[in-house]
Amino acid sequence: MSSLRLFKSMRVYIFCYEAFENGGGIYSCELTESGLLKRRDYFPCDRPMYGVKCDEGLCVTLRMPFNGSDNGGYFFIGQDLKNPTEIKSTQGLVPCHLTVENGDTYIVNYLSGNIVKNGEITAQRQGKSVHPTRQAEPHTHFVRQTPDGYLAVCDLGTDTLAIYDKNLLLFSEVKVPSGYGIRHLTFSKDGKYIYSVNELVPSVSVFAYENGKARIIDTVKIECKKEKADGAAIRLSGDGKFLYVSLRVENAICVFSVEGENLTLLQKADCGGDSPRDFDIVGNFALVTNENSDETVVFKLNNGLLGEVVDRFSCAHPLCVVKY
Repeated sequence: MSSLRLFKSMRVYIFCYEAFENGGGIYSCELTESGLLKRRDYFPCDRPMYGVKCDEGLCVTLRMPFNGSDNGGYFFIGQDLKNPTEIKSTQGLVPCHLTVENGDTYIVNYLSGNIVKNGEITAQRQGKSVHPTRQAEPHTHFVRQTPDGYLAVCDLGTDTLAIYDKNLLLFSEVKVPSGYGIRHLTFSKDGKYIYSVNELVPSVSVFAYENGKARIIDTVKIECKKEKADGAAIRLSGDGKFLYVSLRVENAICVFSVEGENLTLLQKADCGGDSPRDFDIVGNFALVTNENSDETVVFKLNNGLLGEVVDRFSCAHPLCVVKY
């Protein structure tokens, strides 16, 4: 039975980075069996940057919600986009990614170069790398729990994949090539490998992973037409056979076949818009948030590859899509 028939329809959330008076906020949509996005609910909020699914419904970061402070904020809201909690400070600037694990919320603040637990405990990164403007200091860009209970953090500013324990004590570190700028990552289905997308030199790094330690195996460059391509998001298909990477500026989605540490580029497809900051794989569809063209584009997947566009959902500067 195909995954198209398995999910029938699914709720997805699109986070639009704009002032709420100009359409910024969170849109709840139903993704139908045929790949159409039907708007259901809307919650206005000012410049949401990222969101994740959690027991409360959703946890959401906001760019700069406080008067008199440049710090970011975060709050929880129900699946029906009702009953939002009070906004708490992220204790840093530009909260670009987060994860909620066992009731604890972990957020990375890009400009501050830190990781914050529950808005209270902070781990400050140190160091720099070779890019003169993008790597003069730490820039934490991603955090998620590892299969064995640690936290994996991508520090674009120091080219570092850092592993922390749940109390934000540093456990191990490994680097991608200097100047590549590690941005986001995902794990293989068996948890033995990590695949990262690197932003500054568009590429995928492959790591072996075990017991809180990663070892880099290879970095695969992606050939681009434009000198500045900006790697963005990375996702693994539900069956673990296909790896997807988005490239901004280049405006492309790359599809790799995956077998352990081995990657083979199968397709480099147009993203259907401008600047695919995020995307996700939902059943037999790929949903791509094209930030600069103000659209989330739905592609049909054919044997893992991007096929025809089946729908377009208009909203201001979509940065993130979450399936529920």
